[in-house]
Amino acid sequence: MDRFETFMTGYRELHHAARGAALEDLAPECRCPECPTYNDCTEGAGERLYCLVGRSFGCVTENLGCICQDCPVYRELGLEHRDFCVKGPEAARRYERSLP
Repeated sequence: MDRFETFMTGYRELHHAARGAALEDLAPECRCPECPTYNDCTEGAGERLYCLVGRSFGCVTENLGCICQDCPVYRELGLEHRDFCVKGPEAARRYERSLP
């Protein structure tokens, strides 16, 4: 099991409120607000941590570049994908890759 799978196993075992707290703990390390694709809409909506919570809910309309690989959360969790704000979270993309 890799670092991301280990994190997600522990995350799934948390109660709903504790899941929010776990994400809040990672938020200060998140580099989404520094990304060229991040915009006023995403900032106003408080969107970040796309790698874990999923793609933008209508705020990201075009991919203007990606800095995912430079993010401490990306490195800490051993993520493999990028462009999460437009393509979806790591877990979903790993699942899709596993399909025949």
